[in-house]
Amino acid sequence: MQHDALHNSAATNGATLQPPTLLRHYLEILLENRGFIGQIVLAATLVVALVVFLLPKTYSAKVVLMPPEDPSKQNLLLQAVAGSSGLSGLIGGSTTTDVLVEILKSRTVADSLSVALGLAEFLLDADDAHKNQREQQEKIAIALSDATRITSSKQGFITIEVRLSTPAFSFSQADEDSVKHRVVRLANGYADMLDRTNRRLANLKSLYNARYFSEQMQQAKRDLDSAYSNLERFQTSHKAVAISEQMKLQLEAASKLKASMIAEEINLDLLLRDRQPNDMTVIESRNRLNEVRSKYNEVALGKSDKFAMGFEQMPALAREYANYYREVRIHEEVYALLKQLYFKERVQGYRDTPTVVVLDDARLPIQRTSPKRLTTMLLSVPISFLAAVSLVFFMRFLRRSRQDESYQRLWTLLNQTFSFARKPPKTPA
Repeated sequence: MQHDALHNSAATNGATLQPPTLLRHYLEILLENRGFIGQIVLAATLVVALVVFLLPKTYSAKVVLMPPEDPSKQNLLLQAVAGSSGLSGLIGGSTTTDVLVEILKSRTVADSLSVALGLAEFLLDADDAHKNQREQQEKIAIALSDATRITSSKQGFITIEVRLSTPAFSFSQADEDSVKHRVVRLANGYADMLDRTNRRLANLKSLYNARYFSEQMQQAKRDLDSAYSNLERFQTSHKAVAISEQMKLQLEAASKLKASMIAEEINLDLLLRDRQPNDMTVIESRNRLNEVRSKYNEVALGKSDKFAMGFEQMPALAREYANYYREVRIHEEVYALLKQLYFKERVQGYRDTPTVVVLDDARLPIQRTSPKRLTTMLLSVPISFLAAVSLVFFMRFLRRSRQDESYQRLWTLLNQTFSFARKPPKTPA
């Protein structure tokens, strides 16, 4: 009677009762379980707060190195040739950023840092004290690799970032200050050790190149003396032979190109001592050699200029003289080049100038890198809320599915499955 009266009253006012919407239904479920959801959020926030306060504190320091200024050593010979033969357009310099990054990651730098900074004191624990030196160095190298991040930019800048943490469950300010100073020393130590290692390797490489150039220079001196003797015998036998000024200029150009060919062959041989034949640097050197050889053939055949004359088109006596004269000029160019490179490498082998320029050195960190306590706690609130809401709806689904007849077969199969899994196997009689 009362329900009919209310219905009639609503109909009289022109309104109709609407079934509850899905959104309102969900809101009702959340409001009904607001206490449970609040408890989960509060408990999760307290647990996260406890964990982040117990986690070790991590501090980081960063060093930024300028791009290397020195060109790659394997192009040194070709750069000297380019200045005298007009081949500078064929030669491209390459930076050594990738090489420096690999040196920083090497075992040599790790072992040197371990000795210089006494890393064994705080990177090794009591159990490691009984291990041999090789095992200790291995663990220190692994710890350094985990604590260091070395990257390079497209512009060639090298960034060294080091991170160290305080001991677990440590709340001492002295431990934090110790980690701050250690991380700064280690980051700056990387830059210093890179400079020392790179300087030592560069000096050894220069002395090695100097010995190689010395051997080549002695051979070039013998070839030059032989060329002088041949030219002198020819001039003595035929008195004086004159060639045109145009042909003389053409011979000078051919001599420089021939000297460039010989220099590139020496450069290729020097590269093959350290690299594989399929290395990109070796392939580039071989391509430059072929290009210089092609230019020399054009000059020799008179194809480089419409006014030039091929060597085979000269009169016989002038051609013979031109050949002797060309050989002298070629060996003079090669000998002068090798002599210049020999003394340059000798000086480089004993240089003690810095090879690494620090743009930003490491400084004492003010704030810790991790854990981010406030950020972590703020993130834990929405995450725990979503987890609690999901749990509420899942528990409601389980409760309703047990009452719904359409889910009875599913629950029966699940009970059979788990009961079979819990049933102990029969023991044989």
